Amino acid sequence: MQGLDELLSTLSGLGGDVKQSCLKGGRRGMKKVQKNAKMLCPVDTGELRNSIKEDGEINGNEINCKVYTNCDHAAYPEFGTGERGRESNIERPSGVSYKADYPGQAAQPYMTPAYLHAKNTREVEQEVIKSIQSDIRKLGVKK
Repeated sequence: MQGLDELLSTLSGLGGDVKQSCLKGGRRGMKKVQKNAKMLCPVDTGELRNSIKEDGEINGNEINCKVYTNCDHAAYPEFGTGERGRESNIERPSGVSYKADYPGQAAQPYMTPAYLHAKNTREVEQEVIKSIQSDIRKLGVKK
């Protein structure tokens, strides 16, 4: 991110908590990814859509934010199943295999497009920058 080092230095110089500010912005960005994933998620009972969560944490010097689901069948719509899944024109992680004698279902990706949209529009980065700028403004007013 261009200009991020300067923003972080300014926030730190004003006595701000750089890690908390980045975490706050990262989580706001993940909320946008979560919203898009839920919007794109195929719905039958709503269990899968309702299981899509966001989270973030500070781990040493790293800020880790994620959108995830713990639903046991989440990979089936994302990557498809059987022959229809194999024929779907999507990138798959290594280890995804398809049963050859089963027609299955075509892939209906929801997490990957939500991630790619955020990556291409830089919306998570923008939320981190907004959070840092907001904290700098708050601290600048107090001084």
